[in-house]
Amino acid sequence: MSYSGKIVLFSASGYRPERDDVFLRDLLAARIELFCAVGVDAEKWEDALDWICIGEDELGEYVIVTTAHKDESLAEVVAFAEAFETRVPHSVQVVHR
Repeated sequence: MSYSGKIVLFSASGYRPERDDVFLRDLLAARIELFCAVGVDAEKWEDALDWICIGEDELGEYVIVTTAHKDESLAEVVAFAEAFETRVPHSVQVVHR
């Protein structure tokens, strides 16, 4: 699957490393610029991608901006992502997990 440079993850089932780390590594490989997590375990999703980025890129040459939105609606987070400036313009892609 290809990914936009701006991902809004809507989590209905929560974060489980054994199931979800492959997905997060795929986002890293896709060189996304923004990752916004909303829903169940939003903070865990954000932390997990941060740690994967550190583990994969110890030199800090590639950075993904990550945000968690615990008490916001999906629409609010999409609006935030749309307004967020990235180096390259991207549309917002919502991923449900």
